[in-house]
Amino acid sequence: MLDPRLFRTQLEMVEQQLARRGVTLDVAAFRQLEEQRKKIQIATQALQKERNNRSKAIGQAKAKGEDIAPLLATVQDLGDELKQSEQQLSELQQ
Repeated sequence: MLDPRLFRTQLEMVEQQLARRGVTLDVAAFRQLEEQRKKIQIATQALQKERNNRSKAIGQAKAKGEDIAPLLATVQDLGDELKQSEQQLSELQQ
């Protein structure tokens, strides 16, 4: 089994080594999938950060006695988006 990091860092070398064994690697397709994976990973990390920030805001609003229902709804929506993004990322990494 090949290490995915090897594909990301030394794609040309992997392509050459596979060609020696008679295997053709579609480098363009791999690069396209890798770019898609990176975009989804960045979006997932941004959603995680936003959810964490909103969760802190809930704690602060709760401490002040403010209504937290709208904040809870927002965090729930972010959680749903995050689950979808993580699922997409997981599918691409398989």
